[in-house]
Amino acid sequence: QKEVVLVSQIILNSFSINMTCTVAIIGCGPGGMFIQHALALRKKQLQDEGNLAAVASLPQLTCFERGSSPGGVWRADRNAGETNMYEALFTNGPKETIEFFDYTFDEHFSRALPTFLPRSLILEYMLARCTKHDQKIFDDVKFNTSVESVTFNEEKGKFVVQTIDLKTQIVTEDMFDKCIWAAGDNGKPSIPKSIANTLSSGGFKGMVMHSAATGADFDQLVCGKKILLVGDSYSAEDLTLMAIKLGVKSVDILSRSAWGVACDTASWPRNCVEVHEKYAIVGVSDGGRDIVIENEEEEDQMTLNDIDTVIFCTGYSMNMDMLDPSLRLKDEGPFFSDYEELHKQKMGWKMTKNHLSKDLGEVPIGNIVSYNRICPDLYRGHLLSNPNMMFMMGRLDAPLLDLDVQAWLLLAHLTGDITLPSEKDMKRFNLQALMYELQDPNIRAEIDKNYGEHWDDSLDDDHWMNQFGDKRAREMETNTLTLQYRFLARDMIDSSYPFDLGTYKKLNGKAKAIVEMSVVSDFDFHSVQLVEGSRDSSWKTFRDGNPTNIRSIMTGTKAVPFKCHWLDLEGDGVDDICGTPAPLNLKGKGKSKATAMKKMLQAIRPPCVTSRAHVDEDGRDAKAAATE
Repeated sequence: QKEVVLVSQIILNSFSINMTCTVAIIGCGPGGMFIQHALALRKKQLQDEGNLAAVASLPQLTCFERGSSPGGVWRADRNAGETNMYEALFTNGPKETIEFFDYTFDEHFSRALPTFLPRSLILEYMLARCTKHDQKIFDDVKFNTSVESVTFNEEKGKFVVQTIDLKTQIVTEDMFDKCIWAAGDNGKPSIPKSIANTLSSGGFKGMVMHSAATGADFDQLVCGKKILLVGDSYSAEDLTLMAIKLGVKSVDILSRSAWGVACDTASWPRNCVEVHEKYAIVGVSDGGRDIVIENEEEEDQMTLNDIDTVIFCTGYSMNMDMLDPSLRLKDEGPFFSDYEELHKQKMGWKMTKNHLSKDLGEVPIGNIVSYNRICPDLYRGHLLSNPNMMFMMGRLDAPLLDLDVQAWLLLAHLTGDITLPSEKDMKRFNLQALMYELQDPNIRAEIDKNYGEHWDDSLDDDHWMNQFGDKRAREMETNTLTLQYRFLARDMIDSSYPFDLGTYKKLNGKAKAIVEMSVVSDFDFHSVQLVEGSRDSSWKTFRDGNPTNIRSIMTGTKAVPFKCHWLDLEGDGVDDICGTPAPLNLKGKGKSKATAMKKMLQAIRPPCVTSRAHVDEDGRDAKAAATE
């Protein structure tokens, strides 16, 4: 009997060696973490069922991570150059939109929390979730390893991945059946060359930097100083609030597009912030201390005096430098130009009636200059020209949830549960989704050059779209988010994701609750509840908004206010930010789990868990500043 068991095990091992698909994963940020977690859950399910053959045939993942631990941009230690995200990182969207189905905030923290959290707590939560069933899940990740190049060997049908161990400098080359790029949207800081050249040639004497370079010494850069931020999206908002917290003298924000979140913020605390819409830097004067800005449309110039520091809050681009050019995504428009069916569908196409139809009329589809959720080079994460090359990108308002669903979708393809259609059908799928997006005014203004320009020319500052709290603008934002979550609901079903938000045709109540919480955050917290000149305007930020309508779709737990004004918070631990010391009724489970998690986290030793004293209390979520 022992011989039979031994022979069976040998056969099983042989089957595993011969049949297992090898997969290289670039990056152990949220994307890389979640694909490993999805595989771990799948493996546990099959083991519980006793299906050893299926376990043996699961793909073999090898994850490469440049940093020393998992987490990507959510890690706090930037001194080693392991992440490009700036030091001040705090969520800008409700945590309730990124809660995991298999591990709730209640289960981990054992108490109600504010809706906006420091990055260290989010990372702690993600790590605890991923290691819940397997505390050794990251043991085989090749940390401190940089992927130098990825090419595709046509003859062997495999990817050749060259890496370098950053500690030993040993270069290694391995071959894989498939490759997943999960390096994140924030790989390379973007700095407009024309503006940088204007500052340099004009002899600007102050400091010039990208938001990614701001670190623990940010207080020295801003305390009592006058700073200028170029860009109007999340990083500009976050650094402005952090600068106010640290005693900045004044902050000027340049918004060339007038579309960013900084423009939507109705009031800034301490009356030291000025947002200049549609202005750009055009020169330097007064011996290199003054900066000249101009609104070209209105032919108006003004001078900002005695600027100490210029910070580019101009977003990031994906770092695909390690990929062979044939494996990269196109990064400049026009997009979808090789979709022949698009040119046919443009003929006679009309936009469905919406709130802006009367103001904008019929606008022919122009060049697609960017993309929202549908990337023209990908089919559900697979590169059209080589489907064995895959990408994970968080394009939803809740990027962590989006990446988690993508992980399950890619795993379904890796295990053969979903088969890829023909390239023609892949393009047809993408085109159908694109046409749905073009029916949404908000999305279309972002991706369609004709429509975006017509929008800018037709909707002046007094238009209801630019008025805080208008019901029509709120309804349009709800419709935009609803469409995005309809796409996500479809992916959940197709990937057998263990949680659902309804169907593409009809979202369920939980999905609608997520959409509403996002709208509350965007509209109420940033505008309606911030009133310039009010009694609380000297201290109130969007993170101090009333969280009454924010609650978990998993547990029903309501978000609570911070223990004090956000500007007065010190530290980023639960007790530092939370004003509700009473634990939830978890029947004694929460405390033991929290204790076990502390020991596990200490074993993994992510810097942001062991060195929280170095984390600033301001920041943004991991979503790239695409509009900057």
